[in-house]
Amino acid sequence: MFDIIAAMGRMRIKKKGDAKPFRQTMAYRLLLVLLSILIVVSSMLVMLTSYEANKTTFFIALGAGVFCTLSLFYNLERARHIPVPDRKRHR
Repeated sequence: MFDIIAAMGRMRIKKKGDAKPFRQTMAYRLLLVLLSILIVVSSMLVMLTSYEANKTTFFIALGAGVFCTLSLFYNLERARHIPVPDRKRHR
């Protein structure tokens, strides 16, 4: 059993300077993009179903859809400029 563990090789210790806050990572931006897409799709569904019945709900869903569409494009633009290490870029 100890031979298998020893065969894995030396484990490298990550430097503390390499760790980034979660808000500066690609995963955070793409999570915000996913949430924006889900809200835009659900607000479109609400707009389609409430157009005739309730105008107030329609305009609230329209506002949420516009806001999340702007948020979607903003977060996609911010995700483009996040630095990615070379070893991850070539995968």
